[in-house]
Amino acid sequence: MFKINFYRILSIFQLSFYLNYKLMAINDKLSERVDMNALGTLHRYRSYIYGSIGRDFHLRYQGSALGAALIFIVPAFQISLYVLVFGNLLKGRLPGNATFYGYSIYLCSGILFWNFFSELLQRTQGLYLENANLLKKVAFPPGALSVVNFAIHSINLALSLAMLMLFLALTGSLPGWQVVWLIPVWLALGVLALAIGQCIAILQVFFRDFGALTTLALQALFWGTPLVYPLSILPEWLLPWLQLNPLVAPVATAQALMLGTPVPQAQAWASTVIVGLGAMLLASRLYRHHHADLMDNL
Repeated sequence: MFKINFYRILSIFQLSFYLNYKLMAINDKLSERVDMNALGTLHRYRSYIYGSIGRDFHLRYQGSALGAALIFIVPAFQISLYVLVFGNLLKGRLPGNATFYGYSIYLCSGILFWNFFSELLQRTQGLYLENANLLKKVAFPPGALSVVNFAIHSINLALSLAMLMLFLALTGSLPGWQVVWLIPVWLALGVLALAIGQCIAILQVFFRDFGALTTLALQALFWGTPLVYPLSILPEWLLPWLQLNPLVAPVATAQALMLGTPVPQAQAWASTVIVGLGAMLLASRLYRHHHADLMDNL
């Protein structure tokens, strides 16, 4: 059953990428602004992308006595805090899981991927306003900034997961080979955050209230996602409504992979695929139809 579930998930990803390709092609044809050199443009700006990623980490720890060691200390401290507070002090236990660290693993797995999504979205939403001078003075592709943001937060996630894996190894709870399926989860959340963030970034140029509204929406989304509570404790009537949340399937899949429990069925990913495709299409149309006004309002 484990393999069948993931084959279905992969088929949905393949279908989503195909539909997204078709939708983007239709959108390009309607707007008559086909850009066939997007990847070539990003390749020409590869030095800027690499330099920006390195500069971000350099500035983040510049002047620190611990220096680069903080890259590992911060996620290790966060994971230790979650385990101490929720696992030992509050005696949190996961229904159906008798292991001592079951709830701690569940919590840490969900929180790490939630942080990746929320931080990437928040950073993307300020893409145009925070880089107005750069975007207005030169013919600079905004996609390069998105690649930089995605890479930075992906590295942060990888470091945090490495610390979590170390904790699991020390406690004898290390999962098996199935953790490689965290890669599709990472990509799904990254695409979702970038697509939604791009929409908000464009709208925020014209309506500055979107920044505050996004913060409120993320707070509501946090509690609407099974991060600190398992789905099994919720009433039956609430579960169908919760499935409308596009983060439920990716987060639940990550938690199941780390715990070695069955993953959600493929149909649980429907809202993730639909919202992701819709946000990508909307972001593309907003940028192409309002590009001139966008630059004028920066």
